[in-house]
Amino acid sequence: MAIVAPVPTDGGVVVALFLMVGTIAFTICSTVALYECSTREKGSNHARLLRLLSGWANISNSFIHVLLTIYILSNAANDSVYWIEERKLGGIEGPVGLAVLNLLAGLSALRSYSSKFPLVWNVFVATAGTFMPIVWLRFLEVGLKEWPYEVIFIWFAIFFFELVSVACSVAHVAIVPNYCADSSGGKKNE
Repeated sequence: MAIVAPVPTDGGVVVALFLMVGTIAFTICSTVALYECSTREKGSNHARLLRLLSGWANISNSFIHVLLTIYILSNAANDSVYWIEERKLGGIEGPVGLAVLNLLAGLSALRSYSSKFPLVWNVFVATAGTFMPIVWLRFLEVGLKEWPYEVIFIWFAIFFFELVSVACSVAHVAIVPNYCADSSGGKKNE
């Protein structure tokens, strides 16, 4: 089989993909905010909204990693330069592991099991992804120019959901001790 050379991506299409993912992320965040407003008991509960946004962002990130896994498996016989290079980096273990851990972090946040696990996981992912050359640096240097549009879309989605999950989990943990005290003076972990 012949190796297919990478075709440079069209910047306009990449911008359109970015806007599509932004719209999806905005819609999910707006829907969660509407749900929180509709189901709250009295007053404003920003901590609950942040917890819900963090949880759903983690679950959305898990779903995107499942889609990435399916896409990898469906291109197992693809001999393009992109897929040859991807197979050198490894199989589906990374995306599957990230899908499972994001799902656990999301469920932990949504069910109020713990705010510590989602916080630690989300901060770790944001930090590791930023400083590991194989992740975001590779996406910025090579991905935006040469990767298939479907993969660029998936990576934009991962970026949005990781950003929402880390920002909301950090904000949630930061405000709970300060603003969510119950009437007995104890802390309420919403």
